[in-house]
Amino acid sequence: MPINTKTAPRRMLSFHCSACLKSELDRIQAAHDAGSTATTGNWTEGEILEHCAKLFEVGLDGTNENLGIVARAFGFLFRGMIFRSKSMPPGYQLPKGAKLLPTAGVSFEQGMQRMRRVLQRLDDGALMTKRSPFLGAMTHARWMHVNLIHSQLHLGFITYAGAQ
Repeated sequence: MPINTKTAPRRMLSFHCSACLKSELDRIQAAHDAGSTATTGNWTEGEILEHCAKLFEVGLDGTNENLGIVARAFGFLFRGMIFRSKSMPPGYQLPKGAKLLPTAGVSFEQGMQRMRRVLQRLDDGALMTKRSPFLGAMTHARWMHVNLIHSQLHLGFITYAGAQ
């Protein structure tokens, strides 16, 4: 039976920049290597990492995914609130078959590698300027904000010994 992620326990993370995100990835990697990671949601560590990486990739590479008029209208109505928010609420369910959904059973190593690779692209100067299928046109800075609050939400479902 699926876990209700609106009420599932999770760590409350706060990423202000990609360095904060990378530091948390380092801690998760170390905990995984020590065998002390677990998740409190419905996805594995690898699935969470891959899902977060996919959103960064949408900003960098774009997508041909069409979420439909209702989702685009919802995105338009709430984009200002999302851009001002310091967190993203849990519990939103992507439609079955959505490209942002993780590959079922993706390994921790594959998810972490994909996440590290996309962050390296940003470090190398790539900019996220492609249109979001949900929020429309965004600057790199807005993409970065959305990706950071999205990652802090999902990585909060990964727990490990000594995690805050």
